[in-house]
Amino acid sequence: MLAMLFVAAAPAGIALDHLLGVTPFDPENPSFTIGFWIAGNLLLAALIPVSGMLQWAIYGQRPRRLSSIEGGFRWRVLGRAAVFIVPLCVIYMVALQLLMPAGAIEPAVTTISLSVVALIIVPMQSAGEEYLFRGLIFRAIGARFRRPAVAMIMATAITGLQFAAIHGSADGWTLAYYTLAGVCFAVMVQATGGLEVAVLVHAVNNTLLLIPTILAGRLGALSVTTGPILLLPMFLMLLVTALVWKTAPRLTKNS
Repeated sequence: MLAMLFVAAAPAGIALDHLLGVTPFDPENPSFTIGFWIAGNLLLAALIPVSGMLQWAIYGQRPRRLSSIEGGFRWRVLGRAAVFIVPLCVIYMVALQLLMPAGAIEPAVTTISLSVVALIIVPMQSAGEEYLFRGLIFRAIGARFRRPAVAMIMATAITGLQFAAIHGSADGWTLAYYTLAGVCFAVMVQATGGLEVAVLVHAVNNTLLLIPTILAGRLGALSVTTGPILLLPMFLMLLVTALVWKTAPRLTKNS
């Protein structure tokens, strides 16, 4: 399914680039274009309804049941978690920018417009990945094991590795980070009984990482960070996961 989305991203990106009046994405000489970036994010966002419909077709459960054990997306749970997760992520991003600045801000119409677009589509893209990996695939793997503990361990491990693999890097540091992130998201889902907190952490992390790059006019030069610096986001992910696990009863109370 992801392969099909990536194939579809090329023509969709080319069409958007033509519409925006920029040099279109060239599959034979791949480069990061605005249209390709927007198309890729929107196609990943489409994983939300696609995952829900697949669950309905395969397991006979309506799409909204994929969001949580209560049968819907619990906005109150997300709001309660945001109270401590968003400030933590902001502090981390400020520290990261001091250590690895994205560059001088270019307050142009293009950079500001793209930042607004990012605020809309990046959370949707993050949610799409969560609905696929921690929603549909996680449940599909867990359903194959009778013992809950074994199901949890296997589903967490496999989806964590899959999550790392789809990011397309062979770098050890990068693979370790994405695997850990996938495992942490799975633990959050298990602790809260729904996708809301994992979606929140994923979306806030991706958005805050991307906005400085866009404002610096470096979206076209976007690259994956590697090396020991990734120990910082790993620590943040572990810290947030521990806090979510500890506060889960209060986050989900009367949700």
